[in-house]
Amino acid sequence: MADIIELLERRDEEALVLLREKYSDYCYSILYRILRDHERTEEALSDVWLSIWNSIPPARPARLRAYLAKIARNTALHYLEHDNARKRSGVTVLLDELQECIPDPRWEGERELKELLEEFLREQPLEQRKLFLRRYWYGETIDELSQAFGYSPSRVTGMLFRTRKRLEKYLQKEGYTV
Repeated sequence: MADIIELLERRDEEALVLLREKYSDYCYSILYRILRDHERTEEALSDVWLSIWNSIPPARPARLRAYLAKIARNTALHYLEHDNARKRSGVTVLLDELQECIPDPRWEGERELKELLEEFLREQPLEQRKLFLRRYWYGETIDELSQAFGYSPSRVTGMLFRTRKRLEKYLQKEGYTV
């Protein structure tokens, strides 16, 4: 089987077939965790495939799975923004949780902030890093995390709270304020 990225670069439509076969469930789960609507998730999934088709080339991601996660997440967030989602959706709750420790995302040093977040997470114990990423990148619920990690929901909530507080102190130390 030819490499999917190579097929995309050659504009071979077989790449889309392979993408769907291998990554549909993965992308769907990312989209659904954010959108929480099967119909909108299906629409967004089609947009993910189109975005991949349009972005490779010129992009040549080193890790296709991570690239797909980024595209899927951004697509879902775009859908929420487009739908003018003002109600307390799952993503709104996530953003509210992070708002207490991360500056406005439109802040001019966004790239530097990204690097600081990556550095902070590398310094965290593996379990707390996984918990943080699964909550704030993949949008998993507290119940899903509790089940996956074998902890009570209150323990997961507490662990995430303490990680956010450490992140807030770390960013303050680096000169960032909320």
